[in-house]
Amino acid sequence: MPTSPTRTGARHASWRVVLVLVLLLVLVAAVVLISVNPFKSAEPPTTDCTQYGLRADDSRAFPHTVTLATQPTTQDQTQAGALGHLEQTYTYRGTTSSYHVIDGGVDVSKPVGLVIDLHGDGGAEYFEPGGRTTCLSAIAASHNDLLAVPLTPDCQGECTWWQGMSANMRWLRALTENRLLADLPVQRDRVSWFGYSGGAEMLSYGVLSGARDLVTGGAAMVGGGGAPDGLSKVPTRQEKAEVRMWWFTGLLDNGSDPASDFDAVTAATEGQRFYEKRGFTRTRLELMPHRDHFNMPDAEILDELLAADEPTHST
Repeated sequence: MPTSPTRTGARHASWRVVLVLVLLLVLVAAVVLISVNPFKSAEPPTTDCTQYGLRADDSRAFPHTVTLATQPTTQDQTQAGALGHLEQTYTYRGTTSSYHVIDGGVDVSKPVGLVIDLHGDGGAEYFEPGGRTTCLSAIAASHNDLLAVPLTPDCQGECTWWQGMSANMRWLRALTENRLLADLPVQRDRVSWFGYSGGAEMLSYGVLSGARDLVTGGAAMVGGGGAPDGLSKVPTRQEKAEVRMWWFTGLLDNGSDPASDFDAVTAATEGQRFYEKRGFTRTRLELMPHRDHFNMPDAEILDELLAADEPTHST
């Protein structure tokens, strides 16, 4: 029996509809793949540095987040910069530990400086560089400085600088002289130090006591920095006149907080007085109202420290 012309036309029409729908689905899928390409690299995450004292409209307030590689072969994901490298090891006389160098965007055609940041107890600034460390690297880079973050060799227990200080200090000095200053394109007269809490204690008791020759750009101690029993190295007249030593502590950081029983106010006050009484003329103590051990404006403090030695240009 011959097919009805009406049914043949209807069948052809239905296939045309199906074909149009398939083409539309293919077009929609193509648009989705273009707009959300799973193979396209995502924009790197950023860190909010306003929590460390920067204004939201500061160009350095939201830098690319520094992240540790998830696998040894994924170093291109670290955001450590052209001159940067993370989780490098250094051994000195049988003592081994690690360090980061972060390049937030320095210009090697100009003099490059170095900031060495000493972490607090536990080493969060080293193990979790996506917060405070990222922000300090952005500040350092804005002054054409690299940021180095060493990890204390004494990390078998509480990961502190101040326990086993003599051995830690020997390793830190050797790292600075034999690796950081030897391998990086930095000026020896532009080495600044920054320390938080236990790192501030290491600065006051260790670095400033006996390694002042490495402090050519000043030192800032946040949330600590007590007075040693004495200086392990006699200061020169030039060191007394030139080495900048700053203490910044929150006025509420007096040990009354159960989350932080360390009395940083007393430590910082005694530390500043100790060095001032021994003839150092560039000491400074700031007890900051409404601040405690955990909400200090570290990025703002580092910015001020690095700007202090820069020449001012009259307009």
